[in-house]
Amino acid sequence: MRTVRIVLALVIALSIAAAAVAQEKPKGKGKAARLSPTAQAMLRIDRLREALEGLDLTAEQKEKVGKIREELRPKMKEVFGKLRDILTEEQRNAAEESMKKAKEAGKKGREFLETVESSLKLTDEQKEKMAKLAPEILAVQKEMMKQVMRVLTPEQQAKIKEKMQPGGKKERKSREKKATT
Repeated sequence: MRTVRIVLALVIALSIAAAAVAQEKPKGKGKAARLSPTAQAMLRIDRLREALEGLDLTAEQKEKVGKIREELRPKMKEVFGKLRDILTEEQRNAAEESMKKAKEAGKKGREFLETVESSLKLTDEQKEKMAKLAPEILAVQKEMMKQVMRVLTPEQQAKIKEKMQPGGKKERKSREKKATT
C-alpha cells in the first residue's frame, strides 16, 4: 500500500512539473531559447574571459594567457569579420548603438547579447548564415580553453570549469536557495 502511494505521488509530481514546463516554453521564458547559436558561442567566450579575470594568476600565467589570446586573435578577427559581413550597414549601426546603450545600462553576458541581438532584426537568411558561424566561434573558444587549462593549476582549473557552467555560480546558488524556500 505504501509503495502505491509513493508511486502515485511521483506520478502526480511529474505531471505537475511537465505541465509547468509545457506552459513556460511557449512564453519564451527559457533564456537559452532566446539566444541564437552564434550568441551562445560568444557568451561562452565572454564567460571564459570573466572566469580568467576572476583568477589569481601569476605573472608567468598572465603572460602565457596573453600569448594564447594573441595567437588566437587572427582566427577570432576572421570569424567576427564574417559576422560583420552578414549584416547590413543599418544593422551594424543599430548593433553599435545597442552595445553602447547596453554597456551604459551595465548589462553584461547573456543580457548584453540579448539586447544587441534583438536590435539587429535579422532576416531568416541572415540567421541561417550566422548559425553556420557558431561552430567556428566555438572551435576557437574550445581551442583557447584547452590551451589555457594547460597553464592553470588544478585548483584554478576547477574554478574555471565551475564558472564556465551555464548560469554561473550566482545563478545556481539563487536556484538552490529558491528550491529550499
